[in-house]
Amino acid sequence: MNPGKIFLNEQRGIEESSTSKTTMTFNSNSYYDEHKQPIRNLTALNDELLVPRGKLEVSVKEASHLLILPITGDLFYQGTSNDETEVNIGEVKICSFIADSRFTIHNPYDSDIINFLQIWIKDDSISQNEIPKPIRFDINKNINQIANIINKGTLQHSPFPFKVGIGQFGGRSETAYNLQNKNSTFFAFIIAGAFEINGRLMHPRDGLALWDVDSIEIEALSNEATLLCLELIS
Repeated sequence: MNPGKIFLNEQRGIEESSTSKTTMTFNSNSYYDEHKQPIRNLTALNDELLVPRGKLEVSVKEASHLLILPITGDLFYQGTSNDETEVNIGEVKICSFIADSRFTIHNPYDSDIINFLQIWIKDDSISQNEIPKPIRFDINKNINQIANIINKGTLQHSPFPFKVGIGQFGGRSETAYNLQNKNSTFFAFIIAGAFEINGRLMHPRDGLALWDVDSIEIEALSNEATLLCLELIS
């Protein structure tokens, strides 16, 4: 079995306020656990709940890429220049920030809580903020396989140091994920359902890091099982 590390849902850190609940796979904000150190340049994977009309104000500590992925409900992103972007279900917004940047995410609904992921990937080569439009994807067109959302896309001057894919599967469906680089680290986050990934049993909101591996064997153990895959490229 290839070396790896499982990050169990029930062992994640939790931070709550009157408007939001943040559940953290890695050390983040005020949460610290010696066993929850970042995986290479993947510094945070925060599972967010935001109350109706709630706002989440975020300060960027170090130059990083941010992936915002709505799980239930659409949301609005607003930067310091008051530019406001709607990010819908079936879209991912990828931003690149220099340190000390600030932005706000808010819930536009009057009565519904929204759930979304914030995924932070450190990159010291970022020299300016880049806030492109959200990227649309449709997992229903690629059932039982990992659909690439970002395949080593580019900033203004350099390639992204990661790939992103998402897939939805029927029960007992199988696929393989082949890494681009033998030195890459693979990270999976289970959004819904259950999977067996390279011999590891994974449940909803569990995370799994694998390294020293060329190919990942993935089997869904429930219907509409959904996972997010990150390849952290050297």
